[in-house]
Amino acid sequence: MQTLAGTEAKTAAVAGKEDLTRNDLLARVWISVTYHPEAPAFRMLDEKPMSYAELWRRSGVLAQHLMDIRQDTVPVIVLGGKSPEMLCSILACLRSGHAYVPVNISMPSSRVQMMVEELKGACGSAPTILVAAGHAEAAAAGHSEEGALWACDILAASDIPAEPALIPGETERWVSGEATQYIIFTSGSTGRPKGIEVTENDVRHFMQWLETFPAIRERCQTFMDQAPYSFDLSEFELVGALSTGGCLYALSSDATTDFRKLFQEFADSHMDVWVSTPPFADMCLADPSFKETLLPDLKLFLFCGDTLTPRTAKALRRRFPHAIVANTYGPTESTVAVTYCEIDDEMLASGEALPVGYARPGTELQIRRITEPDDPLGEKLPAGQSGEVVIIGDTVAKDYLGLPEKTAAAFFDTTLSDGRPARAFRTGDIGHLDEDGMLHYEGRMGSLIKLNGFRIELGDVENHLAALKGVKMAAVVPVSRHGRISSLKAFVVLDHKGAPEAETPHAIRNRLAETLPSYMIPKSVKVLDEMPLTTNAKIDRRQLAQA
Repeated sequence: MQTLAGTEAKTAAVAGKEDLTRNDLLARVWISVTYHPEAPAFRMLDEKPMSYAELWRRSGVLAQHLMDIRQDTVPVIVLGGKSPEMLCSILACLRSGHAYVPVNISMPSSRVQMMVEELKGACGSAPTILVAAGHAEAAAAGHSEEGALWACDILAASDIPAEPALIPGETERWVSGEATQYIIFTSGSTGRPKGIEVTENDVRHFMQWLETFPAIRERCQTFMDQAPYSFDLSEFELVGALSTGGCLYALSSDATTDFRKLFQEFADSHMDVWVSTPPFADMCLADPSFKETLLPDLKLFLFCGDTLTPRTAKALRRRFPHAIVANTYGPTESTVAVTYCEIDDEMLASGEALPVGYARPGTELQIRRITEPDDPLGEKLPAGQSGEVVIIGDTVAKDYLGLPEKTAAAFFDTTLSDGRPARAFRTGDIGHLDEDGMLHYEGRMGSLIKLNGFRIELGDVENHLAALKGVKMAAVVPVSRHGRISSLKAFVVLDHKGAPEAETPHAIRNRLAETLPSYMIPKSVKVLDEMPLTTNAKIDRRQLAQA
C-alpha cells in the first residue's frame, strides 16, 4: 500500500529507481533526505546536529557493511544509548533487511547474552551485535561483547559518501510487510527476557495514525527523546519525528539525576512534542520553573506507559495553558499505543480516574469476562462492565519470539467487525468501555491479588491514595509471608516536605478508611522523598517490594 504523497513519492522513486513502498518509515526518511537534506534529524545539547542527509549517508555505510557480512535476515542487536550512531544503526538494520533489537547500554552484559541465546534459538543462527557507542562508554557500562561490530570503528574506517543516495537495489532488502521491523525484549515470568515481534505493517499503520495527532500533523516538529530505545514508548518520537521530517532532541543519560542539566536541555530543545511516562513529568513538576516560559514552543504532552493522574494533568494544564495534555494506552504487543484522548476540564472535574482514550482506526477493543488471568476468555461484556481488555487490530504484534505456547495463550486470529482479518491480543489489563466507547483502564490482572480471601486490585488502592490531599504519587505492593500474601505496603511521595499532622503515615491510613473497606487498607505507609523509577521511567515496584 503506497501512502506517501503522490508527487514526492514518484519524484523520489524515479530519482532512485527504487520501489519506496516496501517500508513506509524508510521511504518517509528518504523523502526528507531528498527535499530537506540539511534539516536536523537529531540534536543534543552542545553537540553538532545530525542532518537528514548525514543520517542517510552514515546509515548507508553501516547498512552496506551488514549486507556484506550477512545475507540472512536474522535480527541485529543494537546496543547503545542516545546518540547519532544509535539512530544510524537502527536505520542501517532496516535498510539491510534486518529487524533491530534495541538494547540500552546500561543493560547488564549477562542479560544481553540471554537475548543472544533467545534469538539464536528462535532464528537458528546467532545475531550480530552492533554497538552504537564508543569503546570507553561501553567499557564503563561493562560491555566488551566478543565478536561485536562497532559502529564508530566502521564509520571511522569508511569513506562516507559526499551525497546521500540509495544503495543500488537496496529497497529489495528493506524490511517489509509482515517481516519483523523491531523486537522489544521485556521481562518474562521465567526470569528470561521475552521478545515481542512487531512487523513493518504494524509500524506503518501506527505511523499513519500518529501523523494525525495535533502538532505532529504540522510536520517538522521537535520531539523530546527521553525514553530508552529499548522501551517501546520511544517509538512515539522515533516514528513521529522521522516520518514527518521532524527532529529528535535527545536528553542525556545523566540529565534525570542532574536537574540543572535537564532544565538546560529543556531550554535548548525548543521542543514541540513531549513524550514520556507520567512519573517523569511528576519529577519535573517538582521544580517550580517547569512551566511554559521554560518550554514556550510546547504544543502537545503525550503520555503512555503508566497512570496519568488528575493531579498531574491539572498541574500541566495550569503551567502550560497552551499545550494539549493527551493520554494514550497500549501494551508493547500492540505497537506502542492504540487509544488517544485529550484531557479536558470535564474529565478533571469528575473526580474520577482519567480515561485512556478511544481506539485508533483499524483497532477494536473488547471487554471480555474473565475470572483468573489464565482462564479462557468469557463472553463480550457491555458498556460499563469491567473485564479483560482485548485488542483486535492491524497493529497487534506477530508473536512472542520462539515461544509458541505463550504466543498461543495471548494472541489469536480473528476478524474486525467489517470482516477484515486481524490479530487479537489478550492484554491482561482490566478495564471497561463507557457508552461512548471510551476506554477506562483499571489496572493489571497481574496486580489482582487475594488477601484473606478478598480479591484486591492494587491499582484501586493506589488510585485512592493518590486522590488524598497532599499525596503526589503512590504505589502499593503486596507483602508475602510463608508463601502467601499477608498484607499490603504503601509508599507515597507528598506534595511538599515537612508533612502536617493530616499527612503522616498514620493519618493517611485513617483517611483511606473513609473510602476503602478495612481489608484494602495497607498495613504500613512509608513516606518517600521520591519514587524509585526504572530505566523506562516507570515506578520500580520490585525495588519497593524489597524495601
